[in-house]
Amino acid sequence: MTPAAITQATVGDVRTTPRPPLTKRLRPVHWTVIDYCAGAFLGLIIFATIRSSVGYHVRAISAVPVQVQVISASPGTLITLAVSAGATISVATRRKRPMTSLCLLLGGSVLVAVLTGGQLAALCLFAPAVYVLYLIVASFDNRRAVGHALAGVFLTMVIDAAIMIPHNGGTILHGGGFIPVIFAVVTAWSLGYIVRQRRRYTIGMQEEAASKAVAVERLRIARELHDVVAHSMSVIAVQAGYGQYVIDGQPADAKEALGAIAATSREALEEMRRMLGALRQADEAGPSGTGLGAAEPAAPAGLADLFSTAARPGISQAGPLRDRQAPAPLFPAPGLTDLDALFARTARAGVRAQFQRAGTPRDLPGTIELSAYRIIQEALTNVVKHARASTCSVLLDYGQDELRIEITDSGAGVPELALAVAGGGAAAAGLPSGGHGIIGMRERVSLLGGEFTAGPLPGYGFQVNARLPVPRAGA
Repeated sequence: MTPAAITQATVGDVRTTPRPPLTKRLRPVHWTVIDYCAGAFLGLIIFATIRSSVGYHVRAISAVPVQVQVISASPGTLITLAVSAGATISVATRRKRPMTSLCLLLGGSVLVAVLTGGQLAALCLFAPAVYVLYLIVASFDNRRAVGHALAGVFLTMVIDAAIMIPHNGGTILHGGGFIPVIFAVVTAWSLGYIVRQRRRYTIGMQEEAASKAVAVERLRIARELHDVVAHSMSVIAVQAGYGQYVIDGQPADAKEALGAIAATSREALEEMRRMLGALRQADEAGPSGTGLGAAEPAAPAGLADLFSTAARPGISQAGPLRDRQAPAPLFPAPGLTDLDALFARTARAGVRAQFQRAGTPRDLPGTIELSAYRIIQEALTNVVKHARASTCSVLLDYGQDELRIEITDSGAGVPELALAVAGGGAAAAGLPSGGHGIIGMRERVSLLGGEFTAGPLPGYGFQVNARLPVPRAGA
C-alpha cells in the first residue's frame, strides 16, 4: 500500500470515528477554569445576599454612629467581602482539597448565621457547599469519607436551624427555608453517586474488553503456532525416523531425509520469524498508536535473532550481535498460492497429496486464504501423523459464494478422533495432538461464519470438510 493510500485510509477512519462527548474532551485546566468561574459567580451571589443583613447586625452590635464611620457599614462590608472571597476560593480549589473546601463553607454558614442574627440569608452558603459535596461523592472511593462529608452537611444544617428558630419560628420549614436546601443536598448526593457508579461500570467494561481482546489474540497466536509447529515437526519426525532406519544400508536415502529435515525446519523458522516480526513491530507501535501493543510483551530479541540467523545459512555467530538492532522483516502470510510447497513438504514426509481444483479460481480476502491454507496444512499433518496412508486427496472448490475444502485419506479409521470432534475436545478422546488440530480448524471456520465437519469414513479413511463463505465474483 502506498503512503498516499495509507494516509487516505487513516483520514477515512478518523472521519468515521465519532467524536467523544464534551466532558471527555475537556482537559484538567478547563475544569479548573470552570471552577474558578463558578466560584466567582457564587461569591457574587453570596455577597449580594448577605451584605445588608450582615452590615445591619454588625453595625448594631458595634453601636458605632453612622456619622463617625468613614465608609457606611464598613465592618459589615469587610466581613461580607471576606466570607464571599472565602467561598470563591473554596469553590475554585475544590479539586485539590475538597474536604477542606467543604469544611470552610459549612463553617462560613454557621458564622453568617450568627452575624446575621439567624436570618435565612445564611443558607445561601449551602449553594457552594452542595457544589463541593457533589465532587466528593462522585470522585471519592472511600465510603467513610463520603459519609463524614454528608454527616457534616446535615450537622451544619441542625446548628443553623438552632440559631435561626428563635428569630424565625416555623418559617424555616417553609418554601424559602430548609426544604430547598435539603432537596439540593439529596440531589447532589444522588447525582454524584450515579456518576461514580457509571464511571466504575465504564472502567470495568473497558478492562473486560481489554482482557477479551488479549485472550482472543493469544488464542489466534496459539492457533498459528500450533499449525506451523505441528506440521513441520510431524514432517521432521517422520524424516528423522526414516533416516535413522536406512542410514546404514541406504546412506543416499538418509542424506535425502536429512535434506528434507533441513528444508522443513528452515521453512518453519521463516514462518516463526515472520510471526515474531509482526508481534515485535505491533508492540513497538502500540504506545504511540492504539495503545494495545503494551498489553503484550515484546518478543525476546535473542529469540528473534536466533530465528533470523537460522533462516540464513552462512552467517557467522557474530551476525546476531551486528544485526540485533535491525527489526525483523514482515513476510506475507501464507495463502493458497503456497499449496505446492506445502504438498512438497508433505510428500517428503511420505504422503503424496492428489490436488484437484474445481470452479474458477479468483483472488480471495487474506483472512480466507490464510484460514484455508491452515486448514489444509493441519489436515495433512493429521494424515501424516495418524492415518498411516501414503496418499490423500485435496479438493479446493471455488463456488459463487463459498470456498469448499475437502481432504480425504484412505488410511486407518480413527474413531477416537470422531469422539473428540463430537465431544468438543481432545481430552475426552485421549489424543495428544489431533484433538487440538480439529479444534483449531473448527475455530477458524467458525470465525468466518462457515461450516466444518470432520470424521471417519465407513470402513477406512478420514475426511475433513470445510465451507468458507466468500464474496461473489465481481461483487
